[in-house]
Amino acid sequence: MKLLFFARHWSYLRNFESAIEELARRGHRVHMVVSVVEALGGRQMIERLVSRYPEQLSMGEAPVRAVGSWFELARRLRHALDYLRFLDPRYEPTPHLINRARERAPAIVLALLKLSIFQGAQGRDRLARLLRAFERALPRVRAYERFIADQRPDAVLITPLVDLGSSQVDYLRAAKAVGSRTVLPVCSWDHLSSKALLRLLPDAVIVWNNIQRDEAIDMHGVPPERVVVTGAQCYDQWWHRRPSRSRQAFCERVGLRADKPFVLYVCSSLFRHTVDEPPFVLDWIHALRASDDPRLKDIGILVRPHPARLKEWQSIDLSGYRQVAFWGAHPVDEESKDDYFDSMYYSAAVVGLNTSAFIEVAVVGKPAHTILLPEISTANQEGTIHFHYLISGLLRVARSLDEHVRLLADSLAGEGGGDPKSRQFAETFVRPFGPDAAATPRFVAAIEQVVAAPAPPADRPDLTEFALRLPLHAAAALIALQIRAQLWRKHFRNRVRKDYKMWKRRVLVDLKRFAVQRLASTRPRVETPPPPSALTPKPGRHRDPAKRSWGWDAPEADDVRELVTLLGRSDKPILVGPWLSETGFELLYWIPFLAWAKTYGNLDPDKLIVISRGGAAPWYSHLTTNYEELLSYYTPDEFRRRNEERVAAQYGRLKHLDISKFDREIIRRVSDARGLHGAELLHPSEMYGLFEHFWFQRAPVTIVEAFTQFSPLPPMEPFALRGQLPDRYVAAKFYGNSALPDNPENRAFVAAFLTDLAQHIDVVLLNTADRYDDHDDYPAQVRGRIHRIEHLMQPTNNLAVQTQVIRHAEAFVGTYGGFSYLAPLVGCNTLAFYSRATGFRFDHLEVAKRVFSGLRCGAFVELDTRAVGVVKLGFAGSAAALLESVRR
Repeated sequence: MKLLFFARHWSYLRNFESAIEELARRGHRVHMVVSVVEALGGRQMIERLVSRYPEQLSMGEAPVRAVGSWFELARRLRHALDYLRFLDPRYEPTPHLINRARERAPAIVLALLKLSIFQGAQGRDRLARLLRAFERALPRVRAYERFIADQRPDAVLITPLVDLGSSQVDYLRAAKAVGSRTVLPVCSWDHLSSKALLRLLPDAVIVWNNIQRDEAIDMHGVPPERVVVTGAQCYDQWWHRRPSRSRQAFCERVGLRADKPFVLYVCSSLFRHTVDEPPFVLDWIHALRASDDPRLKDIGILVRPHPARLKEWQSIDLSGYRQVAFWGAHPVDEESKDDYFDSMYYSAAVVGLNTSAFIEVAVVGKPAHTILLPEISTANQEGTIHFHYLISGLLRVARSLDEHVRLLADSLAGEGGGDPKSRQFAETFVRPFGPDAAATPRFVAAIEQVVAAPAPPADRPDLTEFALRLPLHAAAALIALQIRAQLWRKHFRNRVRKDYKMWKRRVLVDLKRFAVQRLASTRPRVETPPPPSALTPKPGRHRDPAKRSWGWDAPEADDVRELVTLLGRSDKPILVGPWLSETGFELLYWIPFLAWAKTYGNLDPDKLIVISRGGAAPWYSHLTTNYEELLSYYTPDEFRRRNEERVAAQYGRLKHLDISKFDREIIRRVSDARGLHGAELLHPSEMYGLFEHFWFQRAPVTIVEAFTQFSPLPPMEPFALRGQLPDRYVAAKFYGNSALPDNPENRAFVAAFLTDLAQHIDVVLLNTADRYDDHDDYPAQVRGRIHRIEHLMQPTNNLAVQTQVIRHAEAFVGTYGGFSYLAPLVGCNTLAFYSRATGFRFDHLEVAKRVFSGLRCGAFVELDTRAVGVVKLGFAGSAAALLESVRR
């Protein structure tokens, strides 16, 4: 048996992967062709299948009708018929579906519907019959008929076939014209209810369940004997599947805590131009973090993006939230399928809006939730027919985020399946013949049954089609004229637009010249340009200070400049901080921002009072000598607890979003200790509000350049610890974070690396006795030439001591993270390791490397732990040789 399988693009065949493989196993030949290129990984999936069964499977490109007058006429006729479908009373609750079809309908059809003869149900039916007759009269595409005839298939499969205005109807007409058996395998759960009508009926329609069977019969007029129910073959792969790794390993892979449950959020492909999903996800995260339910405290959140909507997330940064991961890929290969299944299997519950992932979740047996908010639901959820199948059988539905949080807390489950609501839905919707009755063999059997039946006679045009083709020729000629005139019309519009802009520019120039000559003062106002920076110019070049960087005129920029200007004019002390966030942001953004502010506002260093923690005073000594140590007001445990409360109040975000309750308490304590009254404040939230344009990818790095002044960290007092350390040593600091998670593999890597390194040079570990944040140091194994210095550090000076130790080291090695930025800024070459590339933001790394290169201070090399073995090949195979290359 030979099959010819038409798909719009390769990823559509993902839903038939198991069926195609089963056909190949049974010795059947399948030639798969597509008409549209996609970049979702579907082609690679089919290529793997073809390489596995080269004798049975093949792939290629379908012939495509040239764009022209007949193509355009066919498209308009089909869009008109699609619009008439959605005027059926059953679609009254689906305004977006109606509007979507109306936007594509030809203007002449909209005008005809206003005539009394075509109004009402009977009138619309009259118009639909007329349009269907014209569509049938369209000239057949002989190239399609020759292509199918040359393939000599026993049956032709076409999917999805029901896209709005789909040209795949021409493949179906061509197959019928050459006498081929034809099959529509329904691709997805919404295709029969939310897409176009079947205007030409295939010999068989293969559906998942009785719901789709009723849709095919009632909505599309398919004779019952042509509809075959098989179950959903695309979900066979999730039944009885086992996870590919342990929960511990999975959580380490995605960057979540293994000792806490996590909720999986599955993103949707919402209708374009209705609503963006990422802002809703942020509101949802905030609702979970604001809950006082102990079952949701510190619960993990895994956000799985929709593969076709990754662009929507470009301006969203989730890295500042604790216990929140953004992870997942289109499941078109075994690794991505394992990742997807494991994320469902180990989740405590699954949340989303309107996605087929809910069906997969039902197969796995997890509790499934959705939230119906009017601004989303009207178009994307309750405003569709197929979504109601989930509401009535699968989903736990909430009408507000507060209600959802309560339902979610009540439904949290352990790993694996077992949710009765999900299981019952799966057994009805996915496997209607029973949980052990796989759909794939039934799908293949249905195809074999179609082929076993006698082939239909070739469909030949009749006299009516030839008669109706005469007015179609006139319509096609008119459209051809429109197409030919289109380029001229576009050129004319552009010419008019350009002439208008030139006229407008001349008027404005004349007005400006008049104002300068007649109204301006004798002394023109010269604005102070932003100070130049070493961040973005190429080596050997300096940015023209008269040219402003992007972001200099942003509203937040105006606010910052105004604040800094007022601070410079004030005669009051200025509290700077308190800094409570990551070391990396402090070194890379906050301190350079303060250096810019001091210069721009001409701030008096004697009035500045920096508030930070851990003995960071040397980092600020070029700005002021006034420093307040937070850990002299709080114990390390108390400081960590209060800071965690601040983060929790910000829905898990560590960044300085605003002046928090903890900030105000610190400011009050410092003011009381120094006897200050009414001191000014320069808080980190001012910087965050400005630079988030860059961090959220709404602006280029020039906005950071415009408000920073980078420089190496200033020299410190003489090295008091020289006598207590080796003469030559390498400083090392390895700690667990999202880039280098604390797991057995990384522990073994760190231990082996340090042991190897210590055979060639002394190693000083910078582990601290106290824990100041949520990052734990890797366990220290002191032996031979590995040294520890916890006894030399106090909570109030640990960063100062570590800075001194790094400054005098031969090199620094450790975890890639914010702390690794310290070494280059004190002139020490750095080798930083990571094992999870998705555990950090590459834009921060890019900024850091630009800064270090521009300042010509210490070198900085980041390295994936998996690549160490390969890199060692070029450096004599030892850690010391690898480090020696960095030291040079």
